[in-house]
Amino acid sequence: MEKNSKIIKKLKSDSFILLKNSIDKKLLKKLLFEVGKVRSKIKNLRDIHYINNNNKKKLSSLHNIHLYSKFYKKFIYESKLNEIVKEIFGTSSKKIFNSSFFVKPAKCGIETKMHQDNAFFNLKRGEALTCWIPLDETSYKNSCLYYYKGSSKLGNLSHVPEGNVGASMTIANNKKMTNKLKKFKKTLVAAQPGDCIIHDSLVIHGSKKNLSSYERRALNFSIKSKKDTRNKKMFLAYKNKLENYLKLKKNVLQK
Repeated sequence: MEKNSKIIKKLKSDSFILLKNSIDKKLLKKLLFEVGKVRSKIKNLRDIHYINNNNKKKLSSLHNIHLYSKFYKKFIYESKLNEIVKEIFGTSSKKIFNSSFFVKPAKCGIETKMHQDNAFFNLKRGEALTCWIPLDETSYKNSCLYYYKGSSKLGNLSHVPEGNVGASMTIANNKKMTNKLKKFKKTLVAAQPGDCIIHDSLVIHGSKKNLSSYERRALNFSIKSKKDTRNKKMFLAYKNKLENYLKLKKNVLQK
């Protein structure tokens, strides 16, 4: 993995960085095996989401993996992301609050609309970083991530519950926002298994539908600074939006 100083410099300028060959392939296989075990353990329906494709239920995402897997929890604690968070924000929290598995099945993987992670975290200052780990080769063909380079400079933005399963919040796509985004270059980030992408909780990002013949699976986890805390007002508003979203979304399937 690159030196922390280079990573931090890139994160501060671009709000994201692609780190090549940073995770051992054997470890990736173990992580994927753990995900399989987690899926059978999940009891809370909020932590597992499916999509309906031709009347067939397909997995879309798993959430809070660290609550179901000691191995994944240990993996997060031992990751270099803790060091990077501490160097950027001054402190690093030991409390894990986000870990997920995302699936975009071949030919029917749904879009993840543009958003900021902090729309889900609801931190007062958004002092958090996310590590995104592809388990399959990802490119523009099968829905790699895109980022608006440096867009974390915009700070916390208002979101609406018009996203998709597992990523319900999205930034309102209106003329005002379009004008703001013109200042930031939209960048597609292709990645291979063994790579990881680190991004700021306030960077605007997303991914398109996967209409290719190739599956696109990925893991993620986030670490925040110890001094940043949840904005209770933001969190309450998010909970209300989420409740309404779940009531209205027709393609959310029960386990």
